[in-house]
Amino acid sequence: MRYEALSDIGNVRKVNEDFLGAELLDVSGRPTGIFVIADGMGGHNKGELASKIAVENTINLLKEKIKQGYSDDNPAFIIESIIKSYEDSNSKIIKMASSNEEYKGMGTTLTTAVILHNRLYIGNVGDSRCYIFRGNRLERLTNDNSLVQELVFKGLITEDEARVHPQRNLITRAVGLDEVLKVDIYEKEVAKGDQILLTTDGLTSMISSEDIQSVLTSSESITKNCTVLVEKAKTNGGSDNISVINILI
Repeated sequence: MRYEALSDIGNVRKVNEDFLGAELLDVSGRPTGIFVIADGMGGHNKGELASKIAVENTINLLKEKIKQGYSDDNPAFIIESIIKSYEDSNSKIIKMASSNEEYKGMGTTLTTAVILHNRLYIGNVGDSRCYIFRGNRLERLTNDNSLVQELVFKGLITEDEARVHPQRNLITRAVGLDEVLKVDIYEKEVAKGDQILLTTDGLTSMISSEDIQSVLTSSESITKNCTVLVEKAKTNGGSDNISVINILI
């Protein structure tokens, strides 16, 4: 398992509120990966701090839980660990925001992918995304917690219309805003040669899924993929921070 990651401030923003991280482990003699990406919100309310706390805290907690408690007989342990790490990150951000007026209102999206024993476990809050690329086909694995995603579900707009909708940045759920946090969980079997892509909406609001698929199909390397995807998003406007993690299993 290998990965590459890239985060760019984009063409407009003065601060990069995205944050990402990864950890490769050995569990029961098998390679295991923890990959996390976040898009902070709050602007002057320190969205960049919220995303950093969420990513680092989630990775650290998951790493320790997986090392200490994973068993082949209890794969649900990974899901439970993801949820607990999100809840802990949520509490930490809320506590910090309540103790300092400067941080009030900060929050973040949070998307986590744990790859263990040929299985992908995903935790998601907000509108950052996880995709799988297999057989030259890109499949989106997560649903956005956003206003426009609800409109898509109701059949009021299309996915293409959602990407350029004037309210596309309005998310309906974030880490650090509410005491009770609902985490969406997804699972997928994976195999050698699959690619996993984590992105913030700075990428997906600037280029279509078809364009992402085209880049991965004509791929020279996962390093090149990250560079090309970010540059395409910037060429198309780059109105937000842009972050990607590309994993090759």
